Amino acid sequence: MRDVTAAIVAFNQDRQARFLPNKYTLMASSPFRFYRGSCHLFYQDLVGAQTWQDPTRAWICGDLHVENFGTYRGRNRLVYFDLNDFDEAALAPVTWEISRFISSVYLLGHQLNINTAELTLIAFSLMESYLQAIHMGKAFVLEREHSSGILKTLMHAANTTNNKAFYQARIAPNSKRQPTLLTNDKKYFAIKPTAFKHALIAAFEQHLNQYADDLGQFKVYDVVIRVAGTGSVGLKRYMFLVYHHQQQQLLFFDIKQAKPSSLKPYLSLPQPTWTSEAERIHTIQHDCAYMLPAWYSDFQFQGDDYIVKETQPEESKMNFALCQGKPKKLWRACHDMVRLMAYAQLRSSARGLTNSSDELQAFANDHAAWQMHLIDYSQQYYHQVLQDYQHFCHDVPSLIDNLNSNTTKSRKK
Repeated sequence: MRDVTAAIVAFNQDRQARFLPNKYTLMASSPFRFYRGSCHLFYQDLVGAQTWQDPTRAWICGDLHVENFGTYRGRNRLVYFDLNDFDEAALAPVTWEISRFISSVYLLGHQLNINTAELTLIAFSLMESYLQAIHMGKAFVLEREHSSGILKTLMHAANTTNNKAFYQARIAPNSKRQPTLLTNDKKYFAIKPTAFKHALIAAFEQHLNQYADDLGQFKVYDVVIRVAGTGSVGLKRYMFLVYHHQQQQLLFFDIKQAKPSSLKPYLSLPQPTWTSEAERIHTIQHDCAYMLPAWYSDFQFQGDDYIVKETQPEESKMNFALCQGKPKKLWRACHDMVRLMAYAQLRSSARGLTNSSDELQAFANDHAAWQMHLIDYSQQYYHQVLQDYQHFCHDVPSLIDNLNSNTTKSRKK
């Protein structure tokens, strides 16, 4: 049997060690959070256990689970709900994306006290929704006016969000002349040394103004280290406080380090030659999304690649606590997501090395050859994750102690 903890440690060896205790603590908080933080394990297992044939080629998000959807404002300032994390994006078979998503539904349902039999019915119904969307052959967008259930609640909240509270929670008090960002040594950390911080501010300000309509439109006031998500914890990540002269308002920008996709070791399909990992993420999300988040771009600094986007008060995710013990509500929420997955595949079809929409439809028409295998695997993998989670939780205390000890020794040196 493979050593789950050793595989996780090996994967994270190039991440920032000071933040790995945070990541491992989050992963130990629930089986679903463990799944979110171990995307590499999913594909390591899938390539050795896939029981169906899938010759398709599509741009996939790579880490598609129910928490990788959310609301955001596009550059046109309208609010959208869509796939929102393409760090692991690659050219891969469509069923890899479907299986990872369905497995996440099982794990979320387990957390919501929904039994396996009901979750399997949801899985079959979601498959039907996906196939119907592919058969339509047209990529739509989910509109607030036609949404329902908890998605409707979410999109309404995104359009009526309290901007003042959003800013107050991130800007230090008594810093009106030159506003600065709050640090709390939990999610936001001060940057040292000062010379690095000043160089980062100067480079990012230059980057933003290259994309502005008029030069000098942006002024960067401050930057802090940001820790967010689960799988991305340990990557270099920063939040900037920026003044937009034309709009006469403060904006927040998030930049996250772009690393090779965790699918890379397991892909047999030839991949495009990218100039950087940020270009890979940016290009695939551009092809899959109906609308990119505002000010989306890629940025390079001191040898590292980053994905840039505005951090907005409208950003939010579904409140799955409302589905506690309610399989129908969970189905309705995930039904919208699985349609968006299909739309992303259709929207990006026949781009580069991907299949055409006709070829995707032909594969969907042959679903009897693979659908049952995929759902069986997703259910079995859900149980595998529960076992892996228990092994990992057993090892976490000593793992974190070792990390903290090594960090202390490094500081003393």
